[in-house]
Amino acid sequence: MAPSGAARLQDAALREQEGDHTQEWGTLRYPHTGVPGSPRNLLRSLMTQGTTESMIGSFVGTLVIPLVIAGLARWAAARRRRGLAAGRPVHFRCRLDGRKGRLLVDQRLDGPVFLDRSGNTIALTRGGEPLEATVTTLNRASVEKVGLRYRTPEGQVLQLGLATHDARTLGAWLGEQTAPALARRLPLPTAPPWAVLTLAASLFVGMAAADVALLGTRTTAEVIRVNHDDDSCTVGWDGGSQRTSVDCDMTHSRPGGPIPIVALPWPFLGEAVDTRTTPLVVAVLGGGFGLLGLAGALVVNPLVCARRVRLARRADPAVLPQPASGDQEATEGWPTLKDDLSYAGLAAAARHGDRHRPGPKVTLPRRGSGRTSVSPRGWVLATVLGTGAWYFLILSCAAILDDHFHLGHWRFLVLGTVAIVSLARIGWFALDRSAFCGPVIRAVRSSAGDEAWQPMRYVRLCRDPGEMVLVLFRPEGGNAAAPLFLQPISRSRGYGRRTVGGPAPVGEALVCDTSVGLLICEIDGVRYLPSGRATEAAADLALTRSELRSFAESHVRHPGRSRWP
Repeated sequence: MAPSGAARLQDAALREQEGDHTQEWGTLRYPHTGVPGSPRNLLRSLMTQGTTESMIGSFVGTLVIPLVIAGLARWAAARRRRGLAAGRPVHFRCRLDGRKGRLLVDQRLDGPVFLDRSGNTIALTRGGEPLEATVTTLNRASVEKVGLRYRTPEGQVLQLGLATHDARTLGAWLGEQTAPALARRLPLPTAPPWAVLTLAASLFVGMAAADVALLGTRTTAEVIRVNHDDDSCTVGWDGGSQRTSVDCDMTHSRPGGPIPIVALPWPFLGEAVDTRTTPLVVAVLGGGFGLLGLAGALVVNPLVCARRVRLARRADPAVLPQPASGDQEATEGWPTLKDDLSYAGLAAAARHGDRHRPGPKVTLPRRGSGRTSVSPRGWVLATVLGTGAWYFLILSCAAILDDHFHLGHWRFLVLGTVAIVSLARIGWFALDRSAFCGPVIRAVRSSAGDEAWQPMRYVRLCRDPGEMVLVLFRPEGGNAAAPLFLQPISRSRGYGRRTVGGPAPVGEALVCDTSVGLLICEIDGVRYLPSGRATEAAADLALTRSELRSFAESHVRHPGRSRWP
């Protein structure tokens, strides 16, 4: 029996109130758009939306958030540097010889004092010499940690664990002998970053509210639908051409009734807010952030700094353990590299890097003696196809197949050009690198007794985990010998867990010239395959010095030695 007209009208009204989700004869109506389509199109739309959100989330998580954290860390370090230059009390978070605590730079104390978590204090004397700062964590330069070695005027060497920019600030400040002038009135301590950020959030909320109040359009909209799930109403204005969802009072709002709203200005055209709930939320949010920031900067932080000063005055001085005679190698300082970059200086830098560089350690390659450091077949594939143009090719092809940015037919022209250029780059790279494979494989299979293999001395330097270069020297010449070649070697796996394969820092090697710009080095029975062309040191001395320093000093951050501030 067919339903009556009143029943059909009632069913249509219920479907309209619950949402634009109707299903008649296998046809779906897209939510929030009202565009009809097939179930396959709806599924494709949902999958596209999920893929887009996943791509945006990955981009934010891998690129935006680390950049924001690094920027905030650098900004906080700059504020501490300016506060120290202005004579404000600054309390640096750091470690002193492994003890966690804070270094108090405060005019209420006789000098810089380190206060550990146990309540013990260690007085530091200015006028010493900052030796070097060695990286202790692998991270971005703005948030990495370093160990600053500082020699006091009494000759005692202390190690401070700080952020890189704080180490430069304290290295320059501790190296000065002049004491800061005492102010008539003690200035407020440098506000903590969280207090400044909450004040900035309060200011942002206030500016956004002022923008809406001054540039927004006050009008009366018509309630189209009441959404009981999230306590909101779908409203329309301008004759129904504009629609959006706003907060509303569920007890008094009915479909077809009026509701006062404020239409938002650019860049939120087409959106609106109510005039009852939203202003109250904005006032509580902005006022709460402002009060929290002011309380942190004017009340909480001064009280915390004063408490630390009182603890430092009452605490007993701690005694640092003196290093034993056998620990001299562990406390050996960074060797000063001269402009000539001789064998002795680079060898000392390589040993220092192996002891102090963070990250995976270097061990013998897993493939063992009598073989190559990496598989020859894998080396050929990595050499011929190891170009970054693959990323552009994959991204351009994915963007052509799935139009996320709604470029239409223009995507074939723009992204197709990128794909063609990427393919050309891959082909040129494979053609250029394929000329290396034959000579290198023949040299690897040759005997070490051939005349092509010549003895040399080497120094192995590392920059990133697994990125190594062999600096080759003549077998004679002593410690003052100059480098002949710089040969980067391929990455390989080490014997232990979380290790990379590579030779000892210093030693002797048999070197074979492949006559195509690549050198193969055999060290302790392992033949290390190259990852790029060798650099002749005498061809460009400036470039050679720059490359050697980038490898040798990759784990060292020089503290500031200029006059303060």
